[in-house]
Parts: sequence; structure tokens; C-alpha cells
Amino acid sequence: MLARPKNVSQQIRPLRVAIVEDNATARANLRSHLLGIDNFEVASYSNGNELRNGLRLNNFDLILMDFHLGQSKNGVEWVNLLAEQGLFKASMGLVFITSDGMPQTIGQILDLHPDFILIKPYTIKSLSTNLAHYLNLRKETLPILQLMSQNSNEQALTLLTEKLRNNLNKRFINDFLKLKGRLLIAEKQYSQAISLYSTVLKKSSNVLWAHWGLIKSEFFTGKWQQCQSMLNHLISESLTKDKAYEWLASVAIGKEEYSEAEILLDNIKESELTMQATRLKVLALNMQDKHEHAQILLEKKIQNNLTIQDRMSEYSLELARFHIQMAETVAMNHSKPDKSSVINETQENLTAARKLIGRACRTANDRHAEMQKDYMLALAYLIEGDKIRAKQIMEKTGNVSLVENAKASTMIDAVKVWFGIGQADKAHEILQDCDEYLRNHDNHIERLVCTDKISDIEESQHLQKDRALQSNDRGNALYLSKEYAQALSCFFKAYKMFPGIPAFSLNLLQCMADLAQYEFQGIQAQDVFKELQSIALSQKNQVRLGHIKIKFGF
Repeated sequence: MLARPKNVSQQIRPLRVAIVEDNATARANLRSHLLGIDNFEVASYSNGNELRNGLRLNNFDLILMDFHLGQSKNGVEWVNLLAEQGLFKASMGLVFITSDGMPQTIGQILDLHPDFILIKPYTIKSLSTNLAHYLNLRKETLPILQLMSQNSNEQALTLLTEKLRNNLNKRFINDFLKLKGRLLIAEKQYSQAISLYSTVLKKSSNVLWAHWGLIKSEFFTGKWQQCQSMLNHLISESLTKDKAYEWLASVAIGKEEYSEAEILLDNIKESELTMQATRLKVLALNMQDKHEHAQILLEKKIQNNLTIQDRMSEYSLELARFHIQMAETVAMNHSKPDKSSVINETQENLTAARKLIGRACRTANDRHAEMQKDYMLALAYLIEGDKIRAKQIMEKTGNVSLVENAKASTMIDAVKVWFGIGQADKAHEILQDCDEYLRNHDNHIERLVCTDKISDIEESQHLQKDRALQSNDRGNALYLSKEYAQALSCFFKAYKMFPGIPAFSLNLLQCMADLAQYEFQGIQAQDVFKELQSIALSQKNQVRLGHIKIKFGF
């Protein structure tokens, strides 16, 4: 039996454990093993849907999740979805069980920071040993995890730092450092996270969670050259190869090197491309006008996932959005002399999109899926020029606020629809919500894909100048609050969105100088400096540029 913490004042309740495993025999065996180890309260589920229903009634302490769940999303996809819906909380322990040692599988699992991974076939001893470590660690971390569950990350970080300072048990130091890294990234304290991960890797270069934490921190800090250098090293390791290619492609997309991104993603087998990596590749192909290749890729992913309803639905919606985007492009292409061919091509794309939306949403029964379908169908009617039908859908859907935790893609569809039916104020409101959503989520691929779609909206609605000014104003406010890393991202956005404004360039360069950062997302400080030297500046700005020059040592 594992040792349990003692409390003389009250009887400690058993740990509530949920098992999620599609194989009935494996599920029963794991349950039997757990009951033989300790007095756990064990609930068993065969898939993520059952777990979701269970989480609505019970607050589990620990979830043991199989990776492959038969005709359903995989375990990682389910945990991500449950976290988005507020059902999976930081205070819940997470253990992954898998017989799949493929790099993409392990990479996906590691992104969730599980407490440990059990590789099948596992022994009762390995299960017992890992659980013993987890239970003892949980005694130390539970107050921190509970604060994280309440979105009190700053307080959690303070408490964790105190525990690390007060001679923590050496067995738990790495666990606490891993948790601190997560909190630093969540709080966007990327420089501190880089320092933490670098220190861990100096002591041991084989700590995978530190490698990926460092890469993520450098990516969001804009230190893409350093990020690429690390990733090029990880390509040589089989366990990290596919994930490294995915990250390298993300950097290439960010630098608008779309052909390079495609080449990098070609190193991953199509069957091994995750949903997010597929979206990244589709973006790279579309930006090179390789629309047919993008369509074929999405169609293959649908065919390969016909037996997995949830994933097939997601790929179907991606392909539907692709067809809607193609219809928008064709409809706006006034250079074609044959108007009938434009109408036919537009209609073909919209018909295909409607069929895919119907197939994807046939089995959906949640509010977000319904809203997602409505906005996409309204968008299709707008492209056809049928504002009346689009408004009718909005009378049903549009008077209801976007559901909590709506996906950025749904927000973007909503923005297009509201602009299309002449409700600009509503469109601007949702666009700001989308900005906030992307700022607060650290999914780098989601940011890249959605930023590209938002750029299209800004261009079509002639919003670049106003949006650039808003981003610059936000950057100034963050700068005055000494939140330099976040200010830098805002100044960069203003600089890229509406080039040629000296104030934007100066603000960007000033922030880079204050952070002693010579590169940000592929832009070199030296190049921005030369650009400013080549244009006429006011005397005040010339003095400011001189101070920046001294700081950089140019």
C-alpha cells in the first residue's frame, strides 16, 4: 500500500480517479491494479464523451487517459477540448497510458505536461512507483494547482517560488521547475522562462520538457534565430523530429517563407500530421496559390479519419472553410471576362461547403457547433449576395453572444458576417474579442493561422491604419506598465500592418533596445535603424534615435 498523508483532525477522503480506456479488458485490469494499490474511488469510461459527462457531475483528482480511444478523438485532443470547456482543471492530475511510442504521439502528450506517462505493457511496479511519486508531490503542489484552477497564476507563482526557496525535497525540484516554467509562460514572463529552461538544460541536456519550454518561450519572445538553432538540433533525434519540423515550419510561416514551410512539413508523413500541423500546411499551400494541393490534403485527412467521427467532422469543417475562402476569392475576382464562369465556380465551392457543414454538424449537439454552422452558412449566403437569408440566420444566432470559449475561427466567421450585413460596430467588437483570445492562448499555430485570416479582413475592410494605431496605443500602455515583452509584440504588429510611420518604427526599435534584443520575429534591429536613418525625422525623433543607437552600440 502507498503511504497516505495523516490528518488527526479529519478523515481523509479517498482520491477520486477516472480511467479513460476504450478496451474493456485493459480498463478492468487498470481499475483492479489501482484498487490493489490504494483505497481510491475509481470511475471508468470508454471514451472522452463519457468522461465529459462524468466531469460535469464529479470533480476528479486524477485522470488516467489512454492515448488511442478507438472511434473518437485521441486522449490529447479530448484533454484540450475539456480544458477549453472549463471541465479539465489544473488541480487534476493527468497520466497518459499508451503503447504508441511514435514521436508525434509522445510530442502531443508532452505538450499537456502530464504528471507521468505509462508505456504499455507496463508493470504493476512501474504504476505503483509513479503513483507514489505523484501522490507525495501532490501534497506539496495542491495549493499551487488550486490557485491555477482559479486563474490566480500570479499567486500560484509566488507560492511556488517560496517553496523552491525553502529547501524543497530534492526529489521534487525538477517537478517544481517544470510547473514554474508552465506558470511563467502562462503569465507571459518569457524572459524568466528562458532563464529557467536554460539552467535546467545546462545541468542535463536530455530534459525534453525543458527543450520544448525553451523553444516556446523563444518563439513568443520573437527570438526566432535562437529558436531555429535549437530546433535544427532536435531534428536529428527520432523522438523529437516531427515536432521540431512543425515548429520550424511555424517560424517559416511567421517570416512569410511559405515555400520553406511546405518543404519542412513534407518531412512529416501526411498520416502523422496533427490537425494543427495540417492547418499550417494548408496555409503554406494557399499562400503559394497551390489551392488544389491544399484541397487534396484536406480530402485525404477526411478519408483517413472516416471511422473517427469527431476528427472527421473537424477536417470537414476545415475543408468547408477552404471552399468558402475559394468562393470569396473567385467572387471578388472581377478580372475574369466570363461572369458566368465566376458564378459557376463560386456556386460549386459553396455547394461543396454546405454539404461538408451538414456532414460535420449532423451529429453535433452542443451550442458552439450549432453557432459555428450558422455563421458559416450565413457567410455562404453573403458571398452569393443574399443578405436577406444571412440576416435571417443572424436573427436566430446573432442576438446571442458568442458562447464562452468560442474558437477563434468561429469569431472570424462572425466578424465577416457582421461586416457583410452592415453591422460594423458588432464586427469590431468581436474582432477585439478575437485579438484578446489569441493574446491569451499560447497555441502558436492557432495564432499564425488566425492572424492571416484577420489580415485578410483588415485589408478588405480597409482597417489597417486604425488597427495599427490601436495596436500602437496598446503597446504604449504596456510599455508604461513596464510590460516590455508584450509591448514589443504590439509595436511590431503596428509596424508590420501599416509600414512607413516613423513613430511605429521608433517604438519598435526603442522596445527592442530596452530588452537588449537585436532580432524580433525575423526583423533585425540594425535594419529598422537603417530604415529610420534614411527618412526625414523631427528633431525630437532624431534625438530619440541617437539614444537608441547608443543603447545598441551601432
